Amino acid sequence: MTAADTDVPSVPASATDDRVTLRQWIAVSGAIIGSFCAVLNHQITNTSLREIQAALSANLTEASWITTAYLAAAIVIMPLTAWLTRVFSVRTYATANTAGFMISLVACALAWDLNAMIALRFVAGLFGGGLMPMAFTVILATLPPSKRPVAFMWWALLTVQAPTVGPALGGWLTDTFSWELIFYVQTIPAGAALACLLHGLDRSPRSLGLLRRIQWFSIAIMAVGLFLFITVLEEGNRNDWFTSDHILQLSAISGLCLLVFVAIQLFRKEPYINLRLYGRRNFGICCLLFFGFGVGVFGTMFIIALYLIQVPQYTATQVSTVIMWIGIPQIIAAPLVLWLLPRVDARLLLGFGCILFSVSCFLNVDMSFDTGYWELMFVNVIRAVGQPFIMVVLPIFATSLLEPANHGSAAAILNMTRDIGGAVGIACLNTGISRRADFHVDHVGEHVSSYDAETLARLDQLTGHFAAYSGDLQLARDQAVAALNSLVSRDATIMAYNDMFFVIGAIFAIGLIACCFLRKASAR
Repeated sequence: MTAADTDVPSVPASATDDRVTLRQWIAVSGAIIGSFCAVLNHQITNTSLREIQAALSANLTEASWITTAYLAAAIVIMPLTAWLTRVFSVRTYATANTAGFMISLVACALAWDLNAMIALRFVAGLFGGGLMPMAFTVILATLPPSKRPVAFMWWALLTVQAPTVGPALGGWLTDTFSWELIFYVQTIPAGAALACLLHGLDRSPRSLGLLRRIQWFSIAIMAVGLFLFITVLEEGNRNDWFTSDHILQLSAISGLCLLVFVAIQLFRKEPYINLRLYGRRNFGICCLLFFGFGVGVFGTMFIIALYLIQVPQYTATQVSTVIMWIGIPQIIAAPLVLWLLPRVDARLLLGFGCILFSVSCFLNVDMSFDTGYWELMFVNVIRAVGQPFIMVVLPIFATSLLEPANHGSAAAILNMTRDIGGAVGIACLNTGISRRADFHVDHVGEHVSSYDAETLARLDQLTGHFAAYSGDLQLARDQAVAALNSLVSRDATIMAYNDMFFVIGAIFAIGLIACCFLRKASAR
């Protein structure tokens, strides 16, 4: 027996025709809501990190482990979800995982110190990470191909709302009430998801005998490798990357562990995740696109939020209002994609999504100090319209040529690839902003000289302004020089943000080229 034969439980007979019962739609809805909860948990917590840090008497660097622990655990558990559903059945794993997620939310709200919070966030990540691929698994195992586009549309709509709703909701709850409430409030959608899964999923046989053949060594080195990899991404910029011996050591251990893990999974007869799927033409290209999509979606929101906080100095509520425009237009765009799927080649829809996302990023490369709400709203609307053309089409295209037995591995691989793309993207963009800002400071500084007429005129103007308040000419001169340096630093930072948007735009332009190499497949 091979991994391809045992990857997921047998597909129900109802998934072999076009008949879908209300009960099955309820099960799919529960899985999609669970995926929403997993993404919301990560985003809503980030908003309140400073308040949590203060309550637990930690500094910001220590508090960053609250986010790192959740993300690392979520990515570690994803490759195991296909195997866990084979062992315990889809219904048992999905419901137990959702119930565990709810319990972990309450536990995080009751955390008594920083170490407890980090440990509990790691546990929450183990449950939350399982919820994301579970949505794909339930959709693929429950619905016939003709109904899956509808489910993936709702998955795309609901999942994309989490990063837009999360910051606003988290900020409001924390400012109005307390940070503990951000965990309690998540039990509401999680409870709805659990109820839907309990009612909608059929009982199916378990394969507990697989526990006797559990690959402890492979699982251990995979967990260590992925955890250290996420740690390197999260800590690398603060430690100046590979100039730090600590980061070098973590990178070497992570790379070695992941290399051994991949080798075992490729050559073992019964791997718990079928990495050979990367070798399938359509699936491999879709994974590359999903990686780029993770970089783009999480990266653009990260850059926009950081820009608005640093340059025009928006409050958290104002930032959330701008980011909300990434989610709202998709309510209209996603049904349009669903209507176009049976009428237009899926490759064209995917390419169109890449074009819109790329254009929206290139429109951001001319940002200035005056760029604010309305300019970013227009660009975010373009980006939002493009996202469903990618989010809805990609999972359908990636799985359309796969055998049902490989759907579990496909779900885990796609979600893991996207989230790793997001983590890599944010780490690289954060470093890129810092490095390019230094580059632009040096470049602009070459043109700001005491021998330059425009510079002297600006200094005299600023000196006169400060002298009018202090009456001390030397103090006013020093203040003018400091103000000019601040302006140079500000403009250099804005140019660095522009550079990062150009990079993301280029990634999606490359993604457009990759779409040309996809083999035509039915999107239904």
